Amino acid sequence: MKKILFLLLCVGLWGNVDAQRSNIKRLQGVYDSIKAAGIRHPDVVMAQCIQETGWLECNRCCLGYNNLFGFYNKSKKCMRFSTEGDCIAYYKKWQDKRYDKWHNTYPGQDYFHFLKSVKYATGDKYTAEVKPALDWVRKNLSL
Repeated sequence: MKKILFLLLCVGLWGNVDAQRSNIKRLQGVYDSIKAAGIRHPDVVMAQCIQETGWLECNRCCLGYNNLFGFYNKSKKCMRFSTEGDCIAYYKKWQDKRYDKWHNTYPGQDYFHFLKSVKYATGDKYTAEVKPALDWVRKNLSL
């Protein structure tokens, strides 16, 4: 049983590696757009994008609506954007509306604290899920 679980884990990890390798140009392009929009902490935001969209390859998430970050409306449905650029612009406005107030209140905290504070992240589990993607972003994309 342990061997089967180990094999399934290896196959799952290999799938992520394969997705990373095949999508690196697209991932770099999204990162470049995030950075060009002037979004703060673009490496963390890119890691959020990776987490929310399954390396830009998910079929059962908001990505089909050009929603890179899993934003939901008040009816708890995926927000729809005409383009990925529109979604990135929305993130910028969303961040600008909240960031300075948070930063003035918690000047020594990191961006993960911001995400929890503004109720984007549901808790420490989200941070733990995003951090491996952040490590990958920092190692593999041109920052």
